[in-house]
Amino acid sequence: MPSRAFFCVIFLSLCAAGCSTKMAYFSAQEMQRAQCDKQTDLQELQRCRALIKQSYEDYQRQREEVKKAE
Repeated sequence: MPSRAFFCVIFLSLCAAGCSTKMAYFSAQEMQRAQCDKQTDLQELQRCRALIKQSYEDYQRQREEVKKAE
């Protein structure tokens, strides 16, 4: 499974290309889903998919909380 750094690079590339944050989030989520679908072990597949269930709105709330804490 690709590292978080890989997804950060993809995310930043999408943002630099003029994509909205929301589009970048969904694009990264789709890439992660594709990686999950490669899992052959059912438990690993379920674990992987559970990690990408967060809605964009929840992501935004968490992001704002982190910004406020800094």
